[in-house]
Amino acid sequence: MRQPAALRALARGLLAGLLAALTWSAATTTAQVHDRRLDWHQIQTEHFEISYPEPLGMVARRAAAVCERAHARLTEILGVSTDGPRIYVVITDETDSANGSATPLPYNQMRLFATAPEDITPLSDFDDWFNVLITHEQTHVLHLDTIGGLPAIVNRVLGKVWSPNLVQPRWFVEGLAVHEETRETSSGRLRSSMFQMFLRMDALEGRLLRMDQLSNSVDRWPRGNAQYLYGSHFVEWIAQRHGREALTAMSHDYGRRPIPYGVNRAAQNATGHTFVELYDTWQRELTDRQRAVAEELRARGLVEGRPLTTHGDIARAPRWLDDDTLVYYALDGAHDAQLRQIDADGTSVVQLTRVAGDAYASRTPDGDLVYGALDGHRDIYVLYDLFRLDPATGESTRLTHGMRAREPDVSPDGRHVVFTINGANTTHLMIAELADVENTVRVLSRSRRFEQVYTPRFSPDGRSVAISRWTHGGYRDIEVIDVATGEVTAVTHDRAQDSGPAWSPDGRHLYFSSDRSGIANIYRQDRASGEVVQITNVISGAYSPDISPDGRHMAYLGYSSFGWDIWTLDLDVAPREALPYVDDRPAPPPDDDRVVPSTRYRPWRTLWPRAYFLDAGADTFGTQIGLTLTQSDIAEHYIYSARVGVSVPGGYTSVEGAFTFNRLPAPVRVGAFRRFSRRGGLQVGGEDRSWVEDAVGLDVSGSYGFRRALHSESISAGYSLSWLRQAEAYGGRLDPNTPPPVLPFTGRVAFLRVGWGYSDVRGRIYDMFPTAGRALSLNLSVAHPVIGSGYRAVTLQWNWRRYVEAPWKHHHAFAFRYGGGLSGGDLGRRGLFAAGGFPGTTIVDGLIDNAILGGVALRGYPAGSRVGTQLQLVQAEYRVPLLRIMRGYETLPVYLSRMHASVFVDVGDAFFGRIDPRELRVGVGAELYTDFVLGYILTFKARLGIAYGFMDGGGLQGYFHLGVPF
Repeated sequence: MRQPAALRALARGLLAGLLAALTWSAATTTAQVHDRRLDWHQIQTEHFEISYPEPLGMVARRAAAVCERAHARLTEILGVSTDGPRIYVVITDETDSANGSATPLPYNQMRLFATAPEDITPLSDFDDWFNVLITHEQTHVLHLDTIGGLPAIVNRVLGKVWSPNLVQPRWFVEGLAVHEETRETSSGRLRSSMFQMFLRMDALEGRLLRMDQLSNSVDRWPRGNAQYLYGSHFVEWIAQRHGREALTAMSHDYGRRPIPYGVNRAAQNATGHTFVELYDTWQRELTDRQRAVAEELRARGLVEGRPLTTHGDIARAPRWLDDDTLVYYALDGAHDAQLRQIDADGTSVVQLTRVAGDAYASRTPDGDLVYGALDGHRDIYVLYDLFRLDPATGESTRLTHGMRAREPDVSPDGRHVVFTINGANTTHLMIAELADVENTVRVLSRSRRFEQVYTPRFSPDGRSVAISRWTHGGYRDIEVIDVATGEVTAVTHDRAQDSGPAWSPDGRHLYFSSDRSGIANIYRQDRASGEVVQITNVISGAYSPDISPDGRHMAYLGYSSFGWDIWTLDLDVAPREALPYVDDRPAPPPDDDRVVPSTRYRPWRTLWPRAYFLDAGADTFGTQIGLTLTQSDIAEHYIYSARVGVSVPGGYTSVEGAFTFNRLPAPVRVGAFRRFSRRGGLQVGGEDRSWVEDAVGLDVSGSYGFRRALHSESISAGYSLSWLRQAEAYGGRLDPNTPPPVLPFTGRVAFLRVGWGYSDVRGRIYDMFPTAGRALSLNLSVAHPVIGSGYRAVTLQWNWRRYVEAPWKHHHAFAFRYGGGLSGGDLGRRGLFAAGGFPGTTIVDGLIDNAILGGVALRGYPAGSRVGTQLQLVQAEYRVPLLRIMRGYETLPVYLSRMHASVFVDVGDAFFGRIDPRELRVGVGAELYTDFVLGYILTFKARLGIAYGFMDGGGLQGYFHLGVPF
């Protein structure tokens, strides 16, 4: 190739690829762009560097003060140096979820969401949200960065790539962090009455988790909270018995062990007992203690309603529609998250609409429902907004866009709606005209910085709004706000968790939930006299009251070891005296918003190479040994990777690198490579021979996702240009008596790719496989001289999937798939498709090579036995859950979790020319899947199958490997 021609081809290809990347996005892997409107800054303290977008400057300064305060205490407690490596923190406000994360690899970092916890959650007991969050995440950083012995030596050579404490059971990692978040603040989950309620009901109802369940995975309520719940109380008990220094000793012991999973040895070295022995003793003492609490409550006389629902898991926000009907939010594990209507006797249950996020609903006078739910905004965020639902038609109308509005309540006359809005770690109370929310919204009660407002409720006359408000120092109180003047009147003021206000129909009383006695119950205030009395006296807890229009019944949230349900209580019960709150908590931390100068965000400070990973895997020569580098800046504006691999045998060195730029409307990835591969397609002397291909090229791709709460959609484009040549002489003797040699293609190869994908596929919480929704993807690849290619080719591929839950049984499902492809172009360069069963592999091979086979196959026929330029494949399965095994042995990192099966029919073929339905291959069979966990966190599926192919080339086929269904 002449150099000018190569340069022209490269220029044309780059231009085409960049234009495509900027106007399309990925159908398979979608990198989500950050908001380009945000102006990023950073501040530095002695031990921390905090990056953030405006307007989070004050949040970042509050975080800086908390970080340094927590660092001083936790380094002492966890026995690490205060002069350790700098910790990098990034704060964002892109979600309405309260959370954070931390890791020591490849450098110490924390990622914090600015949003404070929602109304009802174990996280809602906080003295200062960032105080609790940062103490928790900083514990993770210091604990997981406790590295010694051989791991520390390896990290000095390769960068920080090995943290033994990362492969401890998650209950210890999270339990230690919750323990410190509680001991080093005046709040935290160990002080949360809701967290205590979770554990109390597990103990009283005989459903405490075994050690093997806790160490691996839990397939029941409280699911992801289990490691935090059990871990923190168990760790607290160990600290009380053996001192907090025992926890530090375990961290240091495990952190220098090159052989992982010896958790019991670390516990025995620190306490003289294994974790198994300690856990048994703790459970016995816990059960005895909770039984004593229950007996004391029974002696005082229980006052509790009856459960209206019994599904457990999550229920929220019961609201009476009339004297005989309620609406509430349900996420019960067997259905989609939804607003649900239920009769007061529980005989009729109707799904009103599918929603994302906790949807609190309020009824309008004309019978519509106004609710808050998550949905997409600007294709960047998924935030809470307000919607209006017509229950008769099921049609929802969006009232706000990107307002971060939730927990609405409609005024009695239907003209106004009050709700909360979130931003920069603060929520405010807003009011608007229901007919035009976005253009009439105004602040009804402005919170001070970092304060939170929850669950506003109009009084029956519409003149007042009751709220629950969190204020500085950990106060969660009930207040009443005058709509006309904005004047605030306090109903309670203490450090109990007071929440969920609700008015009586005549406006004389205000009901609310309070844990002033250590257990959440429903209380009532007389608005005229101010007297407060206790209505319920329950063993578990009572939250979110709502009074029926006739004033005779109360609905509220109750709890059992199976989760939350709606309860109802007749209000003819005699109230009892409300005991005063006794504050036994330490003083909250002082406000400390440091005056710290900020600078422009400098991504290079965290973008330079930090660590290198050694890897090995199969290639066309045998085995390839590689060295990989992957790095991003802390805000993930830029990501780059590089890898060098050497083939053994052969000694061929392949290199590749890529850079992703996330600050464009569509994230763009640019990559370059030089790869050596052993190829076929060479014939010399009438014999097939292999040859070594030397490929040098580049690839440009872009992706764009349309962010939505209930489905995903994306588009993509990419361009690749490669130069193919022989790496060495072809070899072989030429003979005039044999056919002339057939040489493989070398030269320029260029492809332009575009794709589109849509999916609303989902599985409910307790499903073992998808049971609802559909997915469709289309991908087109074109090679042509116009874009720099040395030949012409086109390939179109499609994939459609549909899942339908069986009408006769929850969690059973029908699964359908239709996929295929077409290709054409220059002879020998057209794409080829292959059909057949699964390639031969074993469970051991899969674990070593991370080879997990998908479910797309023509089962009952040898792998790749049918070849052609076209492919048509239809698959149908009936899938059945079999067992929830949930068994391991104590703390061993091997755990069997679930088992399910399917029967299937496959119909399809790969072929040349026109399709002949008579030639289509048919296979039938059955498969058994077993889910298991290795190393506490790595989940796999083992697939055991048998298939039979009816047509030529088919037969009886068995297989056993790591795999997933389509």
